[in-house]
Amino acid sequence: MSLDALRGFDMFWIVGAEEIVHGLHRVSHTGFADLLAGQLTHKNWEGVAFYDLIFPLFVFIVGVSLVFSLSKLVEQSGKVAALKRIFWRSALLYLIGIFYYGGFADGVERIRLLGVLQRIALCYFFAGIAFCTFKLRGLIDDRIAQ
Repeated sequence: MSLDALRGFDMFWIVGAEEIVHGLHRVSHTGFADLLAGQLTHKNWEGVAFYDLIFPLFVFIVGVSLVFSLSKLVEQSGKVAALKRIFWRSALLYLIGIFYYGGFADGVERIRLLGVLQRIALCYFFAGIAFCTFKLRGLIDDRIAQ
């Protein structure tokens, strides 16, 4: 339940909740509004703000949740079924990302191959394959395991 709450919190910011804060900042230039607006503005190599942590948090949530969902699937249907699901979900999410960013409308050379959805698909794909392929010891760094 706490993972779902964290996912909801992150999705709140992904879908554009920062616009609420920027609207507040346009109306009021108090210190608190300035602080919030500064934290929800992407920094161009000038440090890290809260806004820069929204996408990595979502990727972290994907990694944590796949452990629960894939463990259950491997137990019920086997590794082959889990690998099929990983492949199809990753491919579908990647293709949705391509079409979301304009698809093939501007020609093949203008396709955005690494948008946010495509990056989530790749992270899910490689983490899922690693989870299903390696044992726990193979997933942990040897220096930590000793």
